[in-house]
Amino acid sequence: MVRKSPAGRGKKVEVTDGGGISAPPFVTGGVLTDVDRMGYVDLLLRGASPAAAATRLGVDLYRIVEAIAEDEEFRMRVDAAYDALSQNVAARLYQEAMQGSVTAMTFWLKHRPPPEWPDYQMQTPAPTGLDALTDEELLRLARLENIAIPAELAASLEAAGSAAASLPVPQVAAVD
Repeated sequence: MVRKSPAGRGKKVEVTDGGGISAPPFVTGGVLTDVDRMGYVDLLLRGASPAAAATRLGVDLYRIVEAIAEDEEFRMRVDAAYDALSQNVAARLYQEAMQGSVTAMTFWLKHRPPPEWPDYQMQTPAPTGLDALTDEELLRLARLENIAIPAELAASLEAAGSAAASLPVPQVAAVD
């Protein structure tokens, strides 16, 4: 059954499963009202998924996605809601860690180490051996060691004007 909605909200489409059970009517087209936007953020803060919040409001999820993309203020409110939800998860993780969960402790300390701990995530080991060489240095080494270079790679390096491309190219022997 299709019913006209209030002005500016597009068409309402009532969905039934044939057995008399119906979902809230979905509003298609038009723009989200301020009430829809506030309701969506409120439902997110209460733990609803985006799809569940849209269904509960009777609004098509794609309209909400469009509104988030087009309306900076609405996007900031949705982002703030997700930030608050993330803080809830972080608080629960901390509680689990304090109750003795080794997994929660490890995760917490890995991502939020005490200030006096060295920051191992920022310290990446310096590359060694072949990992320390640039592509051009690797190509030059391969040619000096008579390692066959695929023709496509050699051609692309010559086209790019690589100095290593001017070295002689080892020939690949054909296998009978």
